[in-house]
Amino acid sequence: MSATSTESQFKQSWSANNAENLYTHWTPGEPANQIQLAFRNHWTLFQQLLQQSSGFNGGKRSLEVGCGRGSLSAYFANGGYDATVLDISESVIDIAKQIFARNQLAVNAVVGDARALPFADGSFDTVFSIGLFEHFEDPEPFLAEQVRILDKGGMFFAYVVPHYTENVQKEFAWINDVLKGYVQHQPQTPKQALYRSDADSSAYLPLMERYGLTEIQHSGVYPLPMISHSIDFPFSLMPEPSEAAIVAHFNQQLAERAQVTGKHPWLCDEGFGQAYLVWGVKG
Repeated sequence: MSATSTESQFKQSWSANNAENLYTHWTPGEPANQIQLAFRNHWTLFQQLLQQSSGFNGGKRSLEVGCGRGSLSAYFANGGYDATVLDISESVIDIAKQIFARNQLAVNAVVGDARALPFADGSFDTVFSIGLFEHFEDPEPFLAEQVRILDKGGMFFAYVVPHYTENVQKEFAWINDVLKGYVQHQPQTPKQALYRSDADSSAYLPLMERYGLTEIQHSGVYPLPMISHSIDFPFSLMPEPSEAAIVAHFNQQLAERAQVTGKHPWLCDEGFGQAYLVWGVKG
């Protein structure tokens, strides 16, 4: 599928009048549902990797490309970063602005094309995307642009959600099928299915090296199932008591993982988790 077709689907998806579009996955308190739990772990993992890097410049200028609601950038903004979010959809940028304003968080929200970022070379210290790269057959132009706007010593993160059928979700599919029988969920406007690549991290690592990144690493992430009557985008939450019970169980699992592995519990084997992360520092 062409980049133009995918971008058109992104715009249509976010312009639909769905109440779920206004959900925010950032919270200043403890996560109340499994999506908030996921974004909290994205944030703490990114911060750990930034702190562990010997080459990172320590700067506080962040950019989220293909930001959607900007949930992860809300953590950056709340953490003292000069946060910028960019998306090709004007509708979702308006949504992000509303969410940040409602939570009294500062953000620079920009409508723009990820293939031609409207920023000068070296404008940011951290650039990241969540669930962007897998929607395009050729990731190179997007990666090249994100590295271009990084300052020396800046950190690049790509959180990729491939089309996996044999990951942690496989053993829990039956639970979601049962839940669908109890809850009838029909979005106000049907959303088109987006192209999703099944490429693993080996598709990105040579490109990262080619464009001058160092300290290149990769790992599976999100070692938990998604439990819901509708795990399609946007993720549909279950009733609050159900979400609270799942969060408590998942927190226990993550604590046990951290104790056993000695690593951040969001890291796992690639192919097992819901996604994988590739990262590196601009030399």
